[in-house]
Amino acid sequence: MRALSNMLAFSDEILADFMVELLPKLLRLLLLAICILSKQCKHISWSYRYSSIINKKTSNFAISNRPNWKECSICLSEFEQGDEAMELVDCRHVFHRSCLEKWLRCHLATCPLCRSVVVPDAVVREYHRARMDRESDGIQKELALVLFKVLHGGSCRHGFF
Repeated sequence: MRALSNMLAFSDEILADFMVELLPKLLRLLLLAICILSKQCKHISWSYRYSSIINKKTSNFAISNRPNWKECSICLSEFEQGDEAMELVDCRHVFHRSCLEKWLRCHLATCPLCRSVVVPDAVVREYHRARMDRESDGIQKELALVLFKVLHGGSCRHGFF
C-alpha cells in the first residue's frame, strides 16, 4: 500500500511540474508559432497575388538568333542569343527577365521605359508593406530568442516571461 501511495505522490509531482513548468512554456511556444505562421501566410498571400498579376501582364521567351531589340533598358546590356527575356503585354517593351522581375519587385511596378502601370498601386503598396514587415520584424525574432532561452531552462532578463 505504501508503494502505491508513493507512486501516486510521484505522479502528482510529475503532473504538478508539468502544469507549472512545462505547460506555460508550451503555450507560449504555440502562441509564438501561430503569430509567426500568420505573418508568413500573409506575406506569401501578397507575394503570390503580386506575382500572379505580373505573370498576367508579361510574357516570357528566349532571345532567338536575330533579336529585334538591341539592349535591355534596365541593365543596358545587349541581348544575346538564348537570353531569357520578358515582354510587357500592354506596351510591348522587352527586357531581360531577371532585370524586369527585380525592377517590378524592388523598385516600381511600371514599365521602365514608358511608365505604363503593370501592377495597380493599391496592390504594390500592400506588397511592399508586407515585404517591409517581414524584413524588419525584429520583435518576433527577439520573442523567439527569449522563448527558446526560457524553454531551455535559462533565465529571462528581458521581463517578457
